[in-house]
Amino acid sequence: MENRINFSYAKRKKDLYRFWERRNEYFLNDIIPNREAGDPITKSDIDWFFSKEYKDHIMMLHKRKTDPLCIVFINDGNINIGFIVYVIYSSEDGKCFILDYCIYPEYRSKGIGKTAFYLLQKDFIKKGATYIDLNISNSNNEKFWTSIGFAKTAIKDERNKFIYRKMLSSE
Repeated sequence: MENRINFSYAKRKKDLYRFWERRNEYFLNDIIPNREAGDPITKSDIDWFFSKEYKDHIMMLHKRKTDPLCIVFINDGNINIGFIVYVIYSSEDGKCFILDYCIYPEYRSKGIGKTAFYLLQKDFIKKGATYIDLNISNSNNEKFWTSIGFAKTAIKDERNKFIYRKMLSSE
């Protein structure tokens, strides 16, 4: 399977348009309904994540010269099966922060998410990442990320939720 997985960076207008369509579907169908009781999503959160201001902010980060935000489609051969949104802070300490990681529902529970992640991890290391941080949205999410080496830290984000981290080595 590994040799079929490939990545394409969203750069053209039509790719970015397709990304926002898929990202909004992911948010509506996965993020909002799968939040757990201890981490409710508020109407103001939803309004923010679907606002023009949020989209403009993400696109500004995507276009910046230093440490640009990457929007990447995950493909199995010619079929788009998901996406990842991340930033590697090469100008700082090499942190890679994953904002979104989505394998579309029909491709889940087949090992594709793990395979794609391990390939991406190699690319992160080549680009100077020394560790990866991310947020966990529910227990299934936590199970996936801890199964590939992430651990809860004592660091909390702006929503008072723990950050999960994986240290990288270039070996």
